[in-house]
Amino acid sequence: MTNNKVSCLDCENNNCFIKKYTPISIIEDVNKNKVINCLSKKQHVFFEGNENTGIYFVKSGIVKVYKNGAFNKDHIVRFSLDGDILGHRGLPKPNIFSISAQTITDAEICFFSRDYFFYLLEKVPQLTINLMLFYAEELNHEETKLRDMAIFNVREKVAKAVLVLIDRFGLEDNNEIMHVEKLSRQDVSELVGLTSNQVTKVLAEFKHERLIEIKGKRIIILNKSSIKNIVSI
Repeated sequence: MTNNKVSCLDCENNNCFIKKYTPISIIEDVNKNKVINCLSKKQHVFFEGNENTGIYFVKSGIVKVYKNGAFNKDHIVRFSLDGDILGHRGLPKPNIFSISAQTITDAEICFFSRDYFFYLLEKVPQLTINLMLFYAEELNHEETKLRDMAIFNVREKVAKAVLVLIDRFGLEDNNEIMHVEKLSRQDVSELVGLTSNQVTKVLAEFKHERLIEIKGKRIIILNKSSIKNIVSI
């Protein structure tokens, strides 16, 4: 389902990558060249191995970006939220998506064709520079993650997953991790290369140690500094 009625100028999503770095004088042209896709929970935005035909931005909702690994086990690269970019890893030749993206909640996804997005990068240097910086930051994040996954034990990996969720989603006033109830334990485990049983067991240990409180799928942080100490190296 598509809906192209919402103008970029009227959009309430101020975290949008394009909206932040594109001058108002060009925004109307941007609006004419975008398509908004309305996706239901657990629908795919694109699949690993498919041809890349354009670039996507999350207007609303939560999307998991993941890669298929050994033994057909998924590995979550990141959770993408309002304003985040999707599909940029498929821009270089051979124009193939190296990862998949699937909605965790109902979501609205803005789409631009490859040709138009490359035109926009040539037209708006500020957008191009910030895309380059985004690539660099993402590469640094992935290198750190590879190191952590190589040296961390199970307990440290679960602590790392909790910290990633805090950093990505933020905390409510009562220190509950925002949106975490929308994730399965499998989603959490795929962040750090574990099984859902391993994650559930260690979270129970954290609860016993009064580091967190668990209410169903909700996680409330009681001692963030102690969780950080578990993964400090």
